[in-house]
Amino acid sequence: MTGKRKSKTAPSGPGRLSAEAAAAVPDRLMDAAFGLFSRQGYADTSMEEIARAANASTKTIYSRYANKAELLKAVVERIIARNIAEHAAETSPDPGKVEPRRFLVTFGRRILAELNGPAAGLMQLALSEARRAPELARMYQEMLAVGRGNFRRPLEAWAAAGLLPELKDVERAAALCISLLTDAARIRVVLGLPMSQAEIDDYIPGAVDLFLRGVGYAPR
Repeated sequence: MTGKRKSKTAPSGPGRLSAEAAAAVPDRLMDAAFGLFSRQGYADTSMEEIARAANASTKTIYSRYANKAELLKAVVERIIARNIAEHAAETSPDPGKVEPRRFLVTFGRRILAELNGPAAGLMQLALSEARRAPELARMYQEMLAVGRGNFRRPLEAWAAAGLLPELKDVERAAALCISLLTDAARIRVVLGLPMSQAEIDDYIPGAVDLFLRGVGYAPR
């Protein structure tokens, strides 16, 4: 007796996602998490709520993120990665090939626009709920470290090219640069008084010029 030959390719059943749909799952989860965190807070949002909002199962969300802290970190890292990619497309992937003032002005304006937009809710969240959720404080410090790295690399490149003769401590300079460019905007966002685009356009060039004078940059 002969039976039907089994197909070597598994059929796509109701529970099976296409490759395209599977690739979109992390973004769906992060979008859902971002929305819920912004609306109802970090502590009051559960992984199950995020899964429902993303039209996914709890198994799906836990297979990708062990906990809320990991998911929030992924949300923040996605914002940073997109910001860096857009800035690189606007200037150059190699900061050493970009004039320092142009690099810092365009980067600073992009960061502040992000703080006033998608990142505003996350900034308010981190600073208002850190005492209730210590993982938020850790995440905030980690993301600041990432930010310092994004400034440290171009500073190292410019210093190696002899453009910053007064730069003595790259790590400290990176921290001071990101602080000088973003602290005022971060405080205003948390207070619910974000900078207007006109204020950003006016503030950033002055802050950049002040920083560059401190490290001895002289435009050629």
